[in-house]
Amino acid sequence: MRSVHRLPIDVDATIQSLPTHGSTVFFPSACLAPLASTMEAMLSLSLWGGFVDMDDVEVGASLAGALSMILSVQARRRSSRISKKRNYRGSVRGRAPNRHRDFALGLQCILRDYFGLDGAPPVYGEKDFERRFRVPRAVFMRIYQAVKDRPYWRQRVNATGKPQSHPLQKLVGAFRVIAYGESYDRCDEYVRLSRSTIAVATKKLMQFIVEEFGPSYLRAPTPAEVQRILTRNAQRGMPGCLGSMDCSHWEWKNCPKGLAGTYQDRKGHRTIVLETVCDEDLWVYHLFVGCPGSLNDVNVMYQSPMYLEIVSGAWPPRNFSYTVNGTTRNLPYYLVDGIYPRFAFFVSPYPQPFTEEQLMFNRVQEALRKDVERLYAVLTARFHIMLHPSRFGTVEQMIITTQATVILHNMVTEYRRDGYVARSRMAAAAAGGVDAAAAGGEAIGGGGLGGCASSRTLPAPGRAGRAGRDGGVWKGVARRRKRDSVHCAWEGGGAPPPLQRTGAPQPACSRVTDGDATRQAAREGRIQHGQPGCGTPYYCPSHTAGHSFHA
Repeated sequence: MRSVHRLPIDVDATIQSLPTHGSTVFFPSACLAPLASTMEAMLSLSLWGGFVDMDDVEVGASLAGALSMILSVQARRRSSRISKKRNYRGSVRGRAPNRHRDFALGLQCILRDYFGLDGAPPVYGEKDFERRFRVPRAVFMRIYQAVKDRPYWRQRVNATGKPQSHPLQKLVGAFRVIAYGESYDRCDEYVRLSRSTIAVATKKLMQFIVEEFGPSYLRAPTPAEVQRILTRNAQRGMPGCLGSMDCSHWEWKNCPKGLAGTYQDRKGHRTIVLETVCDEDLWVYHLFVGCPGSLNDVNVMYQSPMYLEIVSGAWPPRNFSYTVNGTTRNLPYYLVDGIYPRFAFFVSPYPQPFTEEQLMFNRVQEALRKDVERLYAVLTARFHIMLHPSRFGTVEQMIITTQATVILHNMVTEYRRDGYVARSRMAAAAAGGVDAAAAGGEAIGGGGLGGCASSRTLPAPGRAGRAGRDGGVWKGVARRRKRDSVHCAWEGGGAPPPLQRTGAPQPACSRVTDGDATRQAAREGRIQHGQPGCGTPYYCPSHTAGHSFHA
């Protein structure tokens, strides 16, 4: 008769005695030892060749698998608990003590230097204040009044009853990082704050600026602003122009190696792309940032929200009409460079101008399109955080930083643009009784010069597919618009004196410092085109190697 070896413990009774939570069975540490000994006994019996009840063997095998899994999970948790570094240790033995930074001294230095203390005037005036913080005092105080009562910025008292840093100290440290692009611990000895505090304050300030002032300073122009932009650009020689559009790159120093190929531009740098639209005052009405640097301007344009609004018919407004070369249109356009496609809402220069009219048109178009080029120069010169390669670890933080700097730029522009030369010229023209639209020679908003030869209304853009807009209808509209703009620029600039077209070689033109006197002499005929010092923006035949353009 076969003998059956019974296990040293009752498996069923052991499992039923374990604590349960729903359908989950918990194995306490006290139960793991007898279960392990049971598994070893079963394995030894099977190897010895004895007789074991098969039901108990199957149950034991299942229990052994569950046991091994539980032991491995507990071992991993124990190892991770030991190796994981705690983010915050609190007041425990062995923690490094905080530096005695004397927050009151840092606040006293800021008040003494820039705001005055105890009735004494500040050490540094308004000019120095704007130079150090890159914004006027009114803009700085507006941000301070809006942020000082927020939870992070509010002054608190620690467990020992001592007051902590003042919100003015955090704001000054964050503005120093934005203005100079310096490291977070650079102004530690002045504002008396640690590197981590200034880093958090800088990121929270940028996030606050985007959330608080973004709806007011990063938006499409209102109808009144559109009217003003069209009127001013008509005076400058480009009726129907809504602004200038271009792209720029911001280098990403801490780009992960796995994304290096995606964000590498044609110069070998890891960058992100900024697409902006601005007016003559350098007010930014459109900002699209975040595309990888491997994309060119056209690829970025096809992903831009403004482009999607244009092709869907939501933008630009169609209730503003203007007349160019006897043709009335109601679709405004943007000035771009030569890489952009020939769409009806883009006007680009001639790549190879051959006639005097085309040269004159390129001169006017480039003179107005330089606004967006100046914008990038002003942004990087005013806020050096955009001048140096970004040290942020994510694209999202770079996007927030770019939006915050553009909002600050628009706030400064709003504060100072009443003193710009363009505004003074418009005010002088209005005081002299010259109508702005009539001075531009075009009709804006339905009014203006009479005697138009024809009236042509552009159809709304069709479907959102790229092929529908690359068709002949939109290219034909772009060609007609450009031709009319050429005639408008030519008529507005006036015909130049006749060019010298002799076969004899003539000396090359050269620039002179007294440009106004030289141009006046050229207009009076005392200096002919092609002679040294002509300084005129027309084609000069003295250069035998192709066309030349002198500013």
